[in-house]
Amino acid sequence: MGFKPTVEIPIFLATLSFMLTASVSNNLLIYRTCYIVLHYNKTECALLGFVTNNETEKLELLVSPTSTYIALVNTIVQSVLGSVLCLFTAPWSDRFGRRPIIVMGFIGGCISMLFHIIFAAFELTPWFIIVPSLTVLLSGGGASFITILYAYLTDLTNKDERGWRIGIFDLAMAAGVLIGMSSSSYLLIATNYVTVFSIGAALQTVALIYVIFLLPESLQHRETSNLVSGFFTLSNLAEMVKTPFKRRENYTRAVLLLTLLSMLLGYLAMGSAGIFFYFVRTKLQWTLTAFTLYGTVQNILGIFGAVFVMYLLHTYFKIREIFLILVGMFFSIISTVMFGLANRDWQIYLGAVLNLPASGQNSLQRSLVSKLVHEEEVAKIFSTLSIGANVLGPLSAIIYTYLYNTFINIDPGLYNFFTAGVQACIFLLFLLAVIIQCRGTSQPYKNFQNENNIQEDESENIIASNTDSC
Repeated sequence: MGFKPTVEIPIFLATLSFMLTASVSNNLLIYRTCYIVLHYNKTECALLGFVTNNETEKLELLVSPTSTYIALVNTIVQSVLGSVLCLFTAPWSDRFGRRPIIVMGFIGGCISMLFHIIFAAFELTPWFIIVPSLTVLLSGGGASFITILYAYLTDLTNKDERGWRIGIFDLAMAAGVLIGMSSSSYLLIATNYVTVFSIGAALQTVALIYVIFLLPESLQHRETSNLVSGFFTLSNLAEMVKTPFKRRENYTRAVLLLTLLSMLLGYLAMGSAGIFFYFVRTKLQWTLTAFTLYGTVQNILGIFGAVFVMYLLHTYFKIREIFLILVGMFFSIISTVMFGLANRDWQIYLGAVLNLPASGQNSLQRSLVSKLVHEEEVAKIFSTLSIGANVLGPLSAIIYTYLYNTFINIDPGLYNFFTAGVQACIFLLFLLAVIIQCRGTSQPYKNFQNENNIQEDESENIIASNTDSC
């Protein structure tokens, strides 16, 4: 089974750029909030994230609620704009091609990095952090952009190779996360904010050049007229909304809807990731270096875990996605509870270890969903998830910001128990999907190949069925 890299290289570069600058951007936001908005001593504010003592601990508690509020507004702006555009980008790409949306997404990444350089170079209000987020208008938002990339891979693969190709794609992002997070704080200490964001801009530029000159279009049959008017075609939206609810054989619709619902609830719990940075800084007095060290370890574990789950268990031993997902969900709950109980650094690391069986969950879930529907419906289903992510994103951010700020003086980590509760609901929903699938049929899912994936010597579409029984 050959492998020719396509979107894996640019998404690695883009993820590396994002993670190299993400925690640095958060640190800059806290610093600017401290002395520009709250008018504390600039010299003392500059120590936040770099020095831990009684004064910085007290100052962190005072600054954290305001900085998290600014971050919340930024998330809402991204999500609202992304939700609107996501309604149109994926249906448009189904008709006119994936490549234009992908190119626009990487252009947006370059422009965003340029705005970050301006933010770092001049002593601007921390509210300026919202300006780079407006580049979501070019890509439809992170969730929508990733959806198009997954659809691109779906166009190029058949059901047998799709799981591991999505896994490689996720590993490329994980590698970018690992390298970016592990080096960001050290790079900042060795240089300055402007230099870090400039390196991020350079990485985005290389990714854009790769996409423009080396990434081919994945759709062989696409429309070429009415490109602008076709972007706002409402019939495409109606079809996208109807797709998850179509009648399907052997309880497949019920399994699909329960799987999608569990994934959407997962987006509701994603706000915890945005609060984690503030949580460990406030409760455990982690410096930026300590945080990036943990992120490095966490991502190394995640990469090895994903290889073990996706390649060894799923691809080699042929253990079906649905069971690996269920096990991963169970351990996610245990891991989150450990985070909530943590009072020492080692307990945070133990939580990361406990989360190992959940590695590769995103790849497994998307692979499963792609096998429950027709090939031409995959992008529409992924778009539905993307819209859900954009809608639930701000709601999640609001909930977690409220929980964190409410209990910050009691226990900053209490929000983790809310996350564990959501994960428990997700586990039960997916368990119900497993039960329905096992009782309904001995054919867990059907994957319909479209004409683009048929070998040239075949005259008809082939329906490829996985006949493993529960």
